[in-house]
Parts: sequence; structure tokens; C-alpha cells
Amino acid sequence: MGTYERISPDGRFVLRSYSGARLGEVSLIELPSDGDAPLRAYRTPLSNEAFPVQGSWRYLVDVDGRHFRLADVVRLQMDAKPLFQGGMRGFYAAASELSPGPAVDPDLVWIRSMSWPQGDRSGQGTGPLQVRTIGVRDTASGAEVVSDTGAQFICASRGARDGGVYTLPMISVDGREFSAIPINPASGRPSMRVYGLAADVPGTQHPCDLRRDLIAAPGKAVFAFAGRASAMLAYTDNASVYFVDRRDRLQDQVFRIDDERTQVLASAFPGFTRDGRIIFGANWKECAAPNACVQRAGYVVADPYQNADYRQQLQRTGLAPDRTCITWADVQSERRRFASERGLPP
Repeated sequence: MGTYERISPDGRFVLRSYSGARLGEVSLIELPSDGDAPLRAYRTPLSNEAFPVQGSWRYLVDVDGRHFRLADVVRLQMDAKPLFQGGMRGFYAAASELSPGPAVDPDLVWIRSMSWPQGDRSGQGTGPLQVRTIGVRDTASGAEVVSDTGAQFICASRGARDGGVYTLPMISVDGREFSAIPINPASGRPSMRVYGLAADVPGTQHPCDLRRDLIAAPGKAVFAFAGRASAMLAYTDNASVYFVDRRDRLQDQVFRIDDERTQVLASAFPGFTRDGRIIFGANWKECAAPNACVQRAGYVVADPYQNADYRQQLQRTGLAPDRTCITWADVQSERRRFASERGLPP
């Protein structure tokens, strides 16, 4: 199993690092729409810890800043060529595509990426945060960067409270928030926190206003897609996957995705699909009898709206769920939409 994985908006693809000798450093895994069908693997020209541009997955980004079109990687695999180079680069980077809004050129693709200054790989990736926003003109003949804010150090205003060094940052799907753990907060222990980024595009003043403290120090906290009232987050901790609903009356509630019958252990941090599913790589046991278990590995697809503890807590607090469940029709519709957006076969 890979240890660094990212999930496409429709749940069809997993970008997986540490893939193995036959697949190279990074592979693209295609999950079937039918859970009983086999997985399909694509080789890529990408380097370990490459990342997608979240929200759209229009591009896959190598750690040197080269952007590849997803459709080219699916079609050409190792022969795919980069379109342009830009944005933050290095290990521990992440990026999202921004909705441009009325004040900027609507014909450009706007990408906000974040990371921190990169040295060698020995420090486990801690440092002051940087953000960079680029505007890309993408046409049938190619793509080029035509607007670039340059790398901007952010969150200096929080120095007295949170210090200047963070770890495990993750930008939100819409590029307007991020999660990270401040290493030396003035009060309390280090914990995963959510902060705000500029709402405007390209945005040069990032407020870094504190929006949520998870009061825990798990692995990377990933964001659900914007537009849902719950504004969910998910993360791994001790090989278990948890999610939170950031609505006010649920601020202190954490819900675990588990199955005691199969003893699911996550092998990578999770990802949200646009329709709300949570998907993650895992190992588990299938037991015909207590002493007759087979070890399995693959991907878990979970519907948070069917989590019993979450439903009970919503009922206790008088909050309405965003939806009752994610249906098979929802999943198929999302796969068709994503394939159409990215020029992929259905």
C-alpha cells in the first residue's frame, strides 16, 4: 500500500506515492465503480509526493513545479509531457483551483499552492508557511503562467500566539482555508488548527484567522468540498479515520469510521469526494470464523451520513443532516461529471 495518497473529486482515481518497482515512485490507481471489480494502475512520470490541484484535478503537479494534464497521464502514462512549471514546489506542497470571481480574468485557471521553505528531507517538514497564486491561460495548444503573486510568507501576525513554525499543512479544496499544527504555540499543546486564507483572487493579504482547533495532533486534516452546511474535515490518528462537522453546536464532536468486525486500519490519510464520500487506503481482516481470518488490503469507501454516532448527535442537537445518505445514483452522476470535465472516457 502507498503511504501518501490523494483522492479525485469523483472517487475514481487515487494518486499514490511509494508505489513500488513496477509502477515507479508515483502511480495513478483507478477504482472501479463496482466494488467487486479489479483495480487498474497507471504509471506516471511524477516523483514521490507529487500532488493534484484539488477541486478540479485539472493538473497533477510534480515536486519541481511541473504541471501535467490529468487526461494526458491517463492516456500516455510515462510519456505524458508537462504543460508548464509554476507555483510552490518541493516536498510537502499542496494546491487547489480557485473560483475566480467577477473581479479577475474568468478565462484564466487560478491555482493557489502552499508549502514552506524546503531544505533537505531530514526535518520532517516544519517551517514558516508560504502561499503562491498563479493564473494560467490554458488552451488547446498548451498552457502558460500569465499571472504570479510569487511566494508569500504568511501568518506573521500569529507569531505571538502560534509561533512561526508549522507542520502538516493542507490547503482546503477551494483554496480559501488551510489546516496545520503550530509547533510552538504560546499556550497549550500543539494541535491541528484551521485558519483562513484570502477570499479574493489572486489575493495578497492572507488573514490566518483561527477558525477551528481540533484539540488533537493527528495526521493531515483534509477538507470536504465547499457548499455543504457541515463543512466537514477528516483525518487519521493511530490508523483510524475520523471526521468532524464544523457547525457551531458540533464543535467538540469527533466521529470515527470503523468496523469492529473487520478491524480496519488506515494506511494513508483520507480524501473527500465532491458528493461527500470519504475514501482511504486500508488493511483489514475478513473472518469466516474467529480463528479463520484473511488479511486484506485495498480502499475503504465510507458514507459519513450513515455513521450511527453522527446521526444520533445530530438528532440530540436538533441539527438537520445535509442529506440522508449518498446514493448509488449520486456516485454514478459524479463519475460522469468528472469524466466530462477532464475529457476522460466514462
